[in-house]
Amino acid sequence: MKSYPPKIASKFFCIINRDEATLAALIFSYIDQSEGYIPTFEFPFVSSEDFENELDKEIRDEHQLSRSRARKFNIKVRNAIRRLGGCEYLIIAGLTDKQLSYLTFLNDYNTIYIDDKDNVDVLLNGIVPKEGFLLCKESELIKHLHYALKQNLYLSIDEDAVTVPHSFHNSSGLVVIEQNNKVSSVFGILYGHSIGSDVELVETERLNTYQIKDLIENLKNDKPNAFNNLSAAIFPYIEHIEFNKREFATFFTDGVPYSLILKNILPISHVHLRINPDFFIFNSLYYESYSETYSAVVFSPKAFDNEETEFVIEKLSKNNLLVKPLVDKEATYFNLDNHIQHYPFSLLHLCSHGGEVEGTRIIEKFIDSGGDEHTVEYDEVFSFGLNPIEDSNPAATKRLPRKFDGLTWGSKEFTEASFPNYVFSDMFQSLGETKNQESSRIVNVTGSCHIKCVDSIYQAMFHYLAAMHSPIIFNNTCWSWSDVADSFIGVGARGYIGTLWNIDNAIATQAAEVFYNNIFENTVLLSLHKALEISKNTRDENIYIFWGLHFTSIVPGVSEEASRLVVFSKIMDSLEMWKTKLEKTIIPEHKKTITEIIDWLSRVLARNFKKEVMKYIYKN
Repeated sequence: MKSYPPKIASKFFCIINRDEATLAALIFSYIDQSEGYIPTFEFPFVSSEDFENELDKEIRDEHQLSRSRARKFNIKVRNAIRRLGGCEYLIIAGLTDKQLSYLTFLNDYNTIYIDDKDNVDVLLNGIVPKEGFLLCKESELIKHLHYALKQNLYLSIDEDAVTVPHSFHNSSGLVVIEQNNKVSSVFGILYGHSIGSDVELVETERLNTYQIKDLIENLKNDKPNAFNNLSAAIFPYIEHIEFNKREFATFFTDGVPYSLILKNILPISHVHLRINPDFFIFNSLYYESYSETYSAVVFSPKAFDNEETEFVIEKLSKNNLLVKPLVDKEATYFNLDNHIQHYPFSLLHLCSHGGEVEGTRIIEKFIDSGGDEHTVEYDEVFSFGLNPIEDSNPAATKRLPRKFDGLTWGSKEFTEASFPNYVFSDMFQSLGETKNQESSRIVNVTGSCHIKCVDSIYQAMFHYLAAMHSPIIFNNTCWSWSDVADSFIGVGARGYIGTLWNIDNAIATQAAEVFYNNIFENTVLLSLHKALEISKNTRDENIYIFWGLHFTSIVPGVSEEASRLVVFSKIMDSLEMWKTKLEKTIIPEHKKTITEIIDWLSRVLARNFKKEVMKYIYKN
């Protein structure tokens, strides 16, 4: 059985300040037509306006991190609206002048600017006819949004209103959302409404994701009462919800593995509220319905005597996916990194060793731009791989902060200290200065994650994914649910399967075989749910977690030749895009990087698509 995604509604396209959750709720109640998902994106905080020329973009100061994030947001959201062919109304809501300075396409569309909640009715009333108004307090707008959408009502603020909460229990699906007072939790409601699902909001203010990771670490290390302690920290927030009559549930969460706590009593997927959930939903909808590459990359350094690699390659090939095997001696750091970033694929399967690695615990002092001294304690993991083309060794260094001025990183005390933004920009620029290091020692880096290659370890520190496509990742290595998972989701994966601790190889192999035996007749979620049966009554029971939506699927190709042509055309498109970008780039470091990408793509064409290249040359 396969589920189908809602269509992407074309009338509206929304960009909303991520901190304006109540404003978002009001707007959605005015523009929803129940005709699909309204593409909505939350603009992150920025501390400075944009500069005019490219050289200025390299200025590194306290605003550099937020400037970089905002520029990337502009490019990604501009590409999203272009993919849809535009919209009838572009809604810009609650943005500051600083945020507006980064958006370069506003004059291309019929743009409605909404400054605050007082403008909503004036600017939007009547564009979408409704049955009337639902009056409620401003603090309860989000709570009542789903009911207003279901009843085709406008929300209206009335501080004297007494509104009785409504809930629905007539859908086979359920969307559960951690209410975080950000726009992400609000468009979680919009998503639930677009698929006809019931919606539950849960308050998890006291739930600390750093604590959750520590509790999972205890579970991984077989500490007494580890699962009971983890369950006690999470279950009270959802114990009022009846799951047993549902066909599936999707959790919008700040990193909580609900499938583990609920022991997968039904198919459960997750959407990460902190890692670009707006683009995650959009990519899942768009690439499910409008774009497919019909290709797969299968990676294995042959670390196990018995593994699923050959089975996966055969199964995918029989279903006419063009499979690129990176196996045995081909499973290098260089090959994996370039294929992950620049080869168009719809599926990546990883079979290798993974999990935590050794690194260095460093205590270092630095002085911020305000003249204050700070002490930061962090773990550093170093990796490198041979580039056989240039006979060089590209290196990657990952740094994971642990303490700042004696406060545990991410703790309540750390958050409440409210350090200025420039402090952390200064910190990340200064880390690694050996002259400022007070001490260092070798440690096993908690929360780190890697993929073992034949020549090194790979930490997934990349900027692009699948030649700008949105693939599905099955990372069948140990401890692959965090860190590496964040990298894939953050750069654009629309589905990610990982493990919550160190998985037994026999379980991993059998689960993968069940998964791929089902994947072309079922969704990713249902296929994984069937695969989880393999781990029942073992140490690895409920070890897999799926970041994705319930309808996400993998489509078989029509024929091997047709799939080859699709991949070839997408590589050619990518090559032309990078050549155009090279012509416009003036920064030497960037020109060098782009040239290396162009060279790599050209070698792929020459080695793997000779026939297609010759036909292309002949026609042109």
